[in-house]
Formats: sequence, structure tokens, C-alpha cells
Amino acid sequence: MIATAPLKVLLVDDHVLFTDGLTSILRLNGQIGQIKNTSLAETAYEMVLKEGFDLVITDLSLPGINGIELTKQIKKKHRNLPVLVISMYFGKELVKEILASEAEGYLSKKANKEELFSAIEKITRGGTFYGSEITNIMASLIHQKEQYSMVSKNEFTPREREVLQLICQECSSKEIADKLSIGTCTVETHRRSMFQKTNSKNVIGLIRFAVQNKLALWEAY
Repeated sequence: MIATAPLKVLLVDDHVLFTDGLTSILRLNGQIGQIKNTSLAETAYEMVLKEGFDLVITDLSLPGINGIELTKQIKKKHRNLPVLVISMYFGKELVKEILASEAEGYLSKKANKEELFSAIEKITRGGTFYGSEITNIMASLIHQKEQYSMVSKNEFTPREREVLQLICQECSSKEIADKLSIGTCTVETHRRSMFQKTNSKNVIGLIRFAVQNKLALWEAY
């Protein structure tokens, strides 16, 4: 989705001091409007269904349902609602789970204000954002061999290759549209087509295919 200010944000974290601190930081961002919070994933899901939000920011470790399962539940009902996961925990398997949940962003709790605001800017405008610590892990995952039985690299159209290159540069749909002088809806159409052709469920699947088939360049920070 491409959100416009002010953004209505839902924070999901069971650490009161962290939530209070993050709320104070978010209020420094002119894009942020209303901010609500809850400590439970179950309550967060109900709030998303009833109230509607422009962005969900969630911790991984929550009482009951964790942040990964919450993200999966949200995506089943609101596929275009961006989710930013913030956590102290990393690792290949965990990163795989986060990417599979289709969260648009994954950020360390040690990130600074500028990185947080960049993540919010990117994912609320249709892009993705992964902090430097996560990106290094993603780089190793991308270069793992994976079978793509549905497509060869020659089945991408020239325009799809251009879009794919910009996706690998973490450009949002609007940024891609501006660079290629096409509509945002057209970018989304190309993105969906490439998802289908590669049998990918998320952007990292597209990036991995692009790197392995030398269709685009992608480097860790």
C-alpha cells in the first residue's frame, strides 16, 4: 500500500518501557498520527480487524501468539497492511520465518531513529526494509541453491527485468514507477507476474532468483 500522512500505527510489544520510548520517538516523525499499542498478539489482530491501521510494528517475542504468527494472520486478511518486525533476535532460521511471513520490514531493537524512520518510509510506500544485521544474513540465504521449476530466466520480459533490478535496490513501487515512467499499478502487475513465474511468496524469493540467474545485482550493506 502507499500510505499518506498522518499514519495510524499499532505497536505490539509487552515491554512497557520499550513501548513508551518507541512511542516518544515516533511522535517526532511528522508522518505519524495516531499511535495505539497492545501487549498481546490476539488483541492486536482484533484491533486490526476492527479499527484499521496504516502500519503495524511488532516484537517477535509476545505472550501467547508470537510476532511471526501475528504477521501471518494479518496478511491473510489484510495483505497490503505493512508490518515492521523489531527484535533483538537474529539467525538464519528466524530470518527465513520472518520472510516467509511476508513482513515488509525487519529491524534490530538496537537501530537508531534514522534507520527506524527510513524503514517506516520505505514499507508504507510499498517497499521493503531490512536492517544491516538482517541484510547480512539475507545475503547468505540468497546464495543458497534453490530450485525454481516454473520459470527460466528467459521468460521474464525486458520490463520485468528492469523492475526486478530496482526491487533488488530496495526501491518501493512508487520509486520504480517514477524511475521507469510507468504507473504504480503497472509495477504491481509486473511484481505479481514475477511472483507467479518464480513461485515466490515474497520479495526475497525474487531477489534470490535474480542473483542466482544473474538478472540483477544485490549486495549486503
